[in-house]
Amino acid sequence: MEQNQQVFEKATRAFREAFFTQLADVSDRKVQFQIAEELRLPIAAIQAQIDSGEAYAELSKDFELVKEHTVTVSPTLIFNEGRQKLNGNVGYRVIEANIRELLHNPPGEQSWC
Repeated sequence: MEQNQQVFEKATRAFREAFFTQLADVSDRKVQFQIAEELRLPIAAIQAQIDSGEAYAELSKDFELVKEHTVTVSPTLIFNEGRQKLNGNVGYRVIEANIRELLHNPPGEQSWC
């Protein structure tokens, strides 16, 4: 699982760099496969997931979560099973404080978030 996460993070970074530094149209399938090829990702397997509808089904789940959590801006960080939401241009210290509180909240004590 950890290796999959590393591959995902590499791919995410590559797409962001292509978009922001090379002005690449990362919505174009040719550009997507070019980046995947550069990362030595299995293009046939990626294409198979797209063709099967599996990738679109996962995207549809994301759209349902957007509706469920009433996400209206980007970025939006949702914590605590949807009970806590940080929207827009939030400083890293605010994000850190919220995550720290959620991770280190003693049992039986109310969260400060």
